[in-house]
Amino acid sequence: MKASVPVSQFARKLKVLIPYLDSLDWRCGDTKHLQQYNGFLRAASLGTDPQLALDLIAARIEGSGGRLIPHQLRRQQERAYAHVRGCVCSGSADIRMAKRCPKPRFSSATLKRVAKRIDVENALEVIASRSIYIPSEVSSASFLSRLYAPHEKIAVFTVFKGQGEVIYEIGSDCPQELPSGGPDGVLFLTNPVDGDFHPNPREGHKLSRRSEESVTAWRYLVLESDNADISDWLRALVQMPLRIVAIYSSGGRSIHCLVRLDAESKTDWDAKKNGLKPALVTLGADPGALTAVRLSRLPQCWRGDRKQELLFLNPGADGSPIVAQPERGRPNESICIRGRDITHA
Repeated sequence: MKASVPVSQFARKLKVLIPYLDSLDWRCGDTKHLQQYNGFLRAASLGTDPQLALDLIAARIEGSGGRLIPHQLRRQQERAYAHVRGCVCSGSADIRMAKRCPKPRFSSATLKRVAKRIDVENALEVIASRSIYIPSEVSSASFLSRLYAPHEKIAVFTVFKGQGEVIYEIGSDCPQELPSGGPDGVLFLTNPVDGDFHPNPREGHKLSRRSEESVTAWRYLVLESDNADISDWLRALVQMPLRIVAIYSSGGRSIHCLVRLDAESKTDWDAKKNGLKPALVTLGADPGALTAVRLSRLPQCWRGDRKQELLFLNPGADGSPIVAQPERGRPNESICIRGRDITHA
């Protein structure tokens, strides 16, 4: 009989900690000592890595327009963690205090710790088995049609700095043909656009149909990592309590992950992203890719002789970690996870 896969402790901590932090009042005009202290108390009680807690709370202060005072924030962290440490038995996990308050940075050690919290025989098989659709049977056109609403328009590129060689309309009676590949691959703008050219005030009012003025819905966030070990990165991805709707290869060495945010505006998108950024960057997400107007690889197309392969698709993702989702075709069972390093071609 197959055993259930438990939700990792890391995923549980983030699922509890992030909503709690978001519930606190971070509006500017106050240094918010009580909010900081309460946030660190909750983080410490959950056993959250102190540096990760520091990054999450600093991001909320900065995101609200508040003044970040690193030494005061660090003092609040030390008080809260020391208090929690004094309330637990002497055999509790070691609590290490961060000595500075830098911008979040990738930590291979933290990623490895998170990755080791689950044992998988093959992370790629785990991901594929939990895809709602069999990845190899999904075309690039059907991929788009499952993630966007009828009559939404998606800008598709074969030239990275271009303006979108194709504006693909979902459900059109006469849709433009999608490119199947190219020397530099095929990319798409992850948030839908109106297809028109607009002056871009950030580039001297140059006309563009790939700037934020063209975006019609602030729906998705792209995660990608070029620096993280691919095996550890995949193990971390499957534990994240995010609405991951798709995972696919770049046709190179990285894996792209599409996360649903459903923001109401660019400002709301930025706020949602900033709340997640410290944890994501610490685990290996490229901070430069965390932008609202972002190109990503279109799955099932070719980048030279390498396929941008779809690995996972779940348009209705609800935020439960992938590793905790049932295997496709087994609604009441999950596959047994056993320990062995994965390989990735």
